[in-house]
Amino acid sequence: MRIALRAAVTLLTLTGVGAATVTTAGATTKAESALCIGTATVPSAYGGLKVRLFNSADEGASATLVDKKGAVVARVDQSKPANLSVGIRINGVLSAKPVFQQRSQGGSTPWKSVAFPALTVSCTQKGKLVRTERLDAHQSAQIFKVAGQHYQARVFKDGKLVSFVDADVRSGAAVVGNRTLVLDSAGHTLTWTGVAGPNARQGRYRLANGDKVKLVRDKNKVYGAQLTTGHGTFPLAYAPARPVVLQDDNTIVVLTGNGLLSGYAYGRTQKTPVYLGA
Repeated sequence: MRIALRAAVTLLTLTGVGAATVTTAGATTKAESALCIGTATVPSAYGGLKVRLFNSADEGASATLVDKKGAVVARVDQSKPANLSVGIRINGVLSAKPVFQQRSQGGSTPWKSVAFPALTVSCTQKGKLVRTERLDAHQSAQIFKVAGQHYQARVFKDGKLVSFVDADVRSGAAVVGNRTLVLDSAGHTLTWTGVAGPNARQGRYRLANGDKVKLVRDKNKVYGAQLTTGHGTFPLAYAPARPVVLQDDNTIVVLTGNGLLSGYAYGRTQKTPVYLGA
């Protein structure tokens, strides 16, 4: 099935703690929100130490305990959400509302809880899981239906969350390693391998069907892509944060914020975009 893209381009349930005891780490910045991340630094239960909180749609929540010089003492994340030897843990590490908990002693000592910085609505996984797709030997994608024209995906590599895709009217995409996944707002997916970059050279690229893509970088070092097909040259689209998707009838182009360029040509053997020069 050909994917239909639209672009020319509460209460917290915690173990042993009530919702009223949870404090909030702080709001995310505008730049962080665009990247689907939130960060904050909070005092540690141990005097003189700090905890760096990081919440990401692509990676889940993580907390890093650091000393006065910034050296890492311990870390908890989706791979290991609890380190009881230093009294830190994360409740709901991959949930919409993860909570960091810490204490300086064991036994009956109560946990102190801090909610991670909240992500924006478009960066928060919600909806009903409708299927799981195997992308390759190492990667899979969970597809969620949020509404009639709104789907989301979570990409896992070797069982670990590595990317999040939101397709609300417009299509979304993820590039993990050499593999690209595109999700449209009807829940259809398309995946392929072959990526130029990261930090791909500016200039012209040829796709597998002969269509061209011009890659540029503006004065703010934001990457942009312009697709040229048999129907003409389309407007330039920039990727200041999340990946952008461009499409003509037979061609799909994905560009990420760090300069990864990927292209799909219907009916052709897929290839890495070929650099033609400036």
